[in-house]
Amino acid sequence: MKRKNHRTHQIRAFGASGLLAFLLLGGGTPASAQAPAASAGGDGMVIGAEAQAPLVERLVTLHGEGERARLGRGVKQAARLWRAEDGTAAQFAAFVEKHFVPAKDLDALFGRFETHLESLIGGFVALSLKLRIPMDEDTGPLLPVDELFGEFSPGAHLSDDLFQTKLAFIALLNFPVTTLEERIAAGPSWTRRQWAEARLGGAFSSRVPAAVNQAVTSAYAAADNYIAEYNIYLNRVLTRQGKPLYAEEKKLISHWGLRDDLKALYVDPRGNLPRQQAIQAVMERIVLQQIPAVVVGNPAPLWDPAANTVDGKPAEREPDTRFARLLQVFQAHQLEDPYYPDEPTHILRRFNRHREIPEARFEQMLVQVLEAPVSAKVARLIEQRLGRKLQPFDIWYDGFKVRGSIPEEELDRAVKARFPDLPAFERAIPEILGQLGFDPATAAFLAERIEVDPARGSGHAWGPEMRGEKAHLRTRVPPGGMNYKGFNIAMHELGHNVEQVFSLYRVDSTLMKGVPNTAFTEAFAFVFQARDLDVLGLAKPDPRQEAMAALDDFWATREIAAVGLLDMRVWRWLYAHPQATPAEVREAVGALAREVWNRYNAPVFGVKDSPLLAIYSHMINNGLYLPDYPLGHLIAFQIEDYLRNRVLGPEMERMCRQGLLTPDLWMQGAVGSPVSAEPLLKAAEQALPLVAAKK
Repeated sequence: MKRKNHRTHQIRAFGASGLLAFLLLGGGTPASAQAPAASAGGDGMVIGAEAQAPLVERLVTLHGEGERARLGRGVKQAARLWRAEDGTAAQFAAFVEKHFVPAKDLDALFGRFETHLESLIGGFVALSLKLRIPMDEDTGPLLPVDELFGEFSPGAHLSDDLFQTKLAFIALLNFPVTTLEERIAAGPSWTRRQWAEARLGGAFSSRVPAAVNQAVTSAYAAADNYIAEYNIYLNRVLTRQGKPLYAEEKKLISHWGLRDDLKALYVDPRGNLPRQQAIQAVMERIVLQQIPAVVVGNPAPLWDPAANTVDGKPAEREPDTRFARLLQVFQAHQLEDPYYPDEPTHILRRFNRHREIPEARFEQMLVQVLEAPVSAKVARLIEQRLGRKLQPFDIWYDGFKVRGSIPEEELDRAVKARFPDLPAFERAIPEILGQLGFDPATAAFLAERIEVDPARGSGHAWGPEMRGEKAHLRTRVPPGGMNYKGFNIAMHELGHNVEQVFSLYRVDSTLMKGVPNTAFTEAFAFVFQARDLDVLGLAKPDPRQEAMAALDDFWATREIAAVGLLDMRVWRWLYAHPQATPAEVREAVGALAREVWNRYNAPVFGVKDSPLLAIYSHMINNGLYLPDYPLGHLIAFQIEDYLRNRVLGPEMERMCRQGLLTPDLWMQGAVGSPVSAEPLLKAAEQALPLVAAKK
């Protein structure tokens, strides 16, 4: 399989408020542990237990004993977020008496919320996408005003407005806010309606001010812009032998473009070794912020990254902008912390609320991959295939792929012959999907709901949040037209788009739209990306191909597992050092990168103290996003294993129609077992003898 880790935009048009984080990313805050409003907003809790109890009794008398449990829970949920500005205790009681709906009459209220929330959220997302077009699409030079429009969040006040109008309190009064433990334990026995009601109630489990949401949006917009414009001209970079890496202009974004170019060079690992070493040096200078400021995005200077000289002379390094942007994102999320008293850090929210997998269990899976005994065996096999000792950049070894044996020029020719430009790719989507096993009607249905555009930065996918809107596929296209890299990215993003369309348009309730977490959409992106040569007609089935793919999957998962673990440790450090300066963050990230490397990679590679794991741009512009990738690899492998003798099209639709279940429950329904690293590790062990038998 061929997999790359390209950025997929998180929908953060409104910040990570309870409402939008839940509906767009999936999650919830434990109702039993939500702190009172005094803790969350400083306004004082005006509806105490002494006021709730008689209110519940009065309503039980009115509606019957059968409603006691719902009343007790609903009144408590609404009271917990009711502030002084919302009204007195008497006004709260009057509100509850008016708006509590007995279970037998709940269908109409459920339907209204389902319909109107889709319109509200979907409409704001569509508007935000339009405002971001200059930043996200290659439409020409950016104007100073474009970044401001990109930072602008049309829906920043939505959560505030829904609470101020009391609509949020109606939802809290009538629908349950469940704990993660409750969803994991009871979820398997819930009906689809119970799941949808749990997602609806959980959507209003926190109350984050609009100003905080806007601060988060602004921080991410600034980080996105910094990364999108971070390009290196490799034709102006010198190898250790003093020769430019390329004769013709080659402008690549960090980190995606640099890494992908390094991986493509494995087609001739001996001849291209100086280039790979030079790209590693470039990455290390970026990570340590030692890169000369003048070479970023500049096609003129000649840079020797090993000596770190520009035109033969020392040059002033880039300021600590990279880490200032990371710090700004961290500080924005800190503003949210008081409004999530049960999850008072972005770390807890990412794992418990967004991924719905406890952090400790998540880390255990990453460590299980990194410490697997098969690691050293695969490393020795790679050394044999390369004819040399491993170097740090070999975390991206690409030689197990079928594509690794095909020259990049041949791949580029094959792409240009079929997809000379992006419009040609867009027109071909029905045909591509047909090649992947989608029936003609479904392929046409999907293609009509996917729009393809040139990316300004890296490839990415934006999913629609309202039926009637399209998914957006963006990939980078060089001046000469679409090449293999752009096509490979486009296949990755197409996997995202197909999942996004299925899990919105084909779920039974839009409150259940989506997949359990980001890793699941990454898994489908990997599944599509793994079929790029099939689409080009260049796949060469071979008895050893499955074994090679298993080793490729393992090595790629191992690489990104270490990166994900580093991301987790960086955020733990940030919370332990909230007053840190950008320079201190730079030093800490470098130290943590070397620490993770020395613990998990040095024993396998035989090289110590590499900072290379910190090159990923996601660390800067996608706060704590990187752990989703190794999880996505594990999920993708389980799905691929299940699809071995099945057709992708109908099986993918069946899986995606499950919608927003918890991860293990979704996987149980999809492939018959929970999320696990075991299938991948077992497959890698079994693959080794077959691949090693023929170098």
